[in-house]
Amino acid sequence: MEPERQEEYKGHRIELRAREQRAREALRASDVEPQEELELLINDRPVPYGQLPDGRYFLHDYAYDWRDNLMDLARGFIDYQSGAEQIRRGGREPGRGE
Repeated sequence: MEPERQEEYKGHRIELRAREQRAREALRASDVEPQEELELLINDRPVPYGQLPDGRYFLHDYAYDWRDNLMDLARGFIDYQSGAEQIRRGGREPGRGE
């Protein structure tokens, strides 16, 4: 299936593509209301997301950042993960902190 939108960001591939018909039917059959018709993937892994009543998106693993644009939110999530990984390794960015 061709992605509706795809981009590379800091060495990561972000894709938005239409959900497969079978997945939509399974959600409807399970009495779960589908929140979106697009699937977000980062590096070929699905990233669950939702939408607030005002239309902004959030990622389930990054729910404290809400944005109008899902691709922009995915870029922010990648930045967040990169920063968290750097902190875990004990590194600091040059020119920041003491």
